[in-house]
Amino acid sequence: MANDKVDLIGKVAKFPKNVKAHNAYNFLENIKASKKKLWYILIEKEDNELQCIKYNNKMGVNLKIFVEQMKNYYKKNEQMCEYIDKLVIEGNDKFSIIKNIPDIEVVPGKKMITFLTEKLITLLK
Repeated sequence: MANDKVDLIGKVAKFPKNVKAHNAYNFLENIKASKKKLWYILIEKEDNELQCIKYNNKMGVNLKIFVEQMKNYYKKNEQMCEYIDKLVIEGNDKFSIIKNIPDIEVVPGKKMITFLTEKLITLLK
């Protein structure tokens, strides 16, 4: 992972695509990342799955509820509704997975998984 770039955005660490969750967590532990400053880990898996992991278990939001609320919010958008309805959310308060993300562009040049990742970062940071 040393050659790959980890983006630190506010309280979020966005890891390169397809990094294993435990490797991301261990990487942050090994570099002694501050849990006071860094609360979440985001990892895109393939083109249809997004993992949200709490790095600081004592701070922040319940990830499953948060992601479900975000899904409900975007269901109100008529253009997004059919795609948002297809999303499957699994997990708990510390680890959530958004699955079944359609491989489509929701805005010019931006796939659904990138759109969701950016929205999560904006809301969690």
